[in-house]
Amino acid sequence: MLIIISSDSKFKLDGGYVIYNVDGQNYKEELIPASLLNPKLDFKYLNPLQTVFYKFYKSGSALIATPTSSGKTICALHFIQSHKGFKIYTTPTKALANEVYKFFKKIFLNVDLRTGDVIEEAYEIKSDIVVCTYESLVLSLRNRGWGYNANAIVVDEIHFVFTNRGTMIEEIVAFMKDRVDILGLSATLPKYKDISEWISANLVIKSNFRPVPIIKTEEDLKI
Repeated sequence: MLIIISSDSKFKLDGGYVIYNVDGQNYKEELIPASLLNPKLDFKYLNPLQTVFYKFYKSGSALIATPTSSGKTICALHFIQSHKGFKIYTTPTKALANEVYKFFKKIFLNVDLRTGDVIEEAYEIKSDIVVCTYESLVLSLRNRGWGYNANAIVVDEIHFVFTNRGTMIEEIVAFMKDRVDILGLSATLPKYKDISEWISANLVIKSNFRPVPIIKTEEDLKI
């Protein structure tokens, strides 16, 4: 299923609505209260992307292709909550892994972090959620370590497969796609169909909508 979210959707702190297209038919729905996803979230309403993912994602692999800062991490939260057992969230950089780790620590009691640091590796993984870099996950898969036991995986910035980091993502997906559900999080790009077919996604959400529009100042334009 392909769902396209309209840029005419509206999002405010006190609510709004999402307009989306499925099979040529347009729909308009009110935004969903964030507490329905998780009562620990500190905002009132899911944004248009999050509302659509919460409504339509039930199981299987999925791809979200939307701009940066469109709220994909909250969609990953729903994906993780929809799966039992051991879940992995993997990112291309240590900085991003740390950011996601801090967010999940506010929601879940136990979360582990693996970014290649020696101190991290000294501790045994005891939680059912791990946030890690691509490299840490690939190393674990090659050695049949903690990554080998995953029941679901979120691959952040999956469009990096078209860059020099692509071999890492290819190795992760090649090992995982026939064994577990995958959620691919991607920037908007013309090859989203190739990625969705590659990970066997049964739900694809595409959008150019930004909850917070980019504001360019005169100083920005001088850079």
